[in-house]
Amino acid sequence: MKKIYLVSIALVMAGCASQENKMAEYLIKNPKLVFDVIEEHPEQFIEVVNRAAKKAQELQYSKQSSALRDQQNEQLKNPLKPDLAESKLLYGSKKSPIVIVEYADFQCPACKMAHDSLKQIKHKYKNQVQFYFKNMPLDFHKLAMPAAKYFEAAKLIDRIKAEKFFDLVFESQSQMRSEEFLKETLKRAGFNVAELLTKMNRSAVESAINSDIEEFQKFGFTGTPVVLVNGVALHGAQPIEEIERIIKLTAARSE
Repeated sequence: MKKIYLVSIALVMAGCASQENKMAEYLIKNPKLVFDVIEEHPEQFIEVVNRAAKKAQELQYSKQSSALRDQQNEQLKNPLKPDLAESKLLYGSKKSPIVIVEYADFQCPACKMAHDSLKQIKHKYKNQVQFYFKNMPLDFHKLAMPAAKYFEAAKLIDRIKAEKFFDLVFESQSQMRSEEFLKETLKRAGFNVAELLTKMNRSAVESAINSDIEEFQKFGFTGTPVVLVNGVALHGAQPIEEIERIIKLTAARSE
């Protein structure tokens, strides 16, 4: 009670001064008053802090969502233009109306979720989709770069088997603990690993990965995955409904 009484005196003094900054000054000079009250009522303090943190998170999310929607509206008018070279195409025809470009990291959990949504899009829209995968291996995922190199090497040898490797890595991502997993996955996709390593054009592989990273950075993206749908960027793992929303908006744009 004594501690609460001391704080009450501080509030009364601040009230008599009729200025909020007076109370702030008093508490800054006497911080122990605040600490005493917190110590006396720890549960209420934690509850207030948790509410404040949740409110701050919601506000931040709202601001980010608003900013992303503004970006999408701008990109509907002026779509982003990634490199759509044949060498970057993983599946589909260049005549297909839905152009999807994904920037991802093979070891990123959110990218695995994005892969699941994109597989649904592929099965639903079939030959209407042309899909380009671009590597953005993050430094803190130690197997992301080796996976990207194996994928690019595989793509140079056999595009169909490379797509199978691509799917298998994401589908079995939880088992990715060493480079041996990647080699075994290459075998499951139908590759002779020793032959692939012998034939690997390392300069071509590194050049392909570096160009993907440079494009990602040029667009100002910061995290994976990013999925471009007809030039409009979706950040993070998105449900199929959000991808379809952009498909419909961009279809209306071209009509």
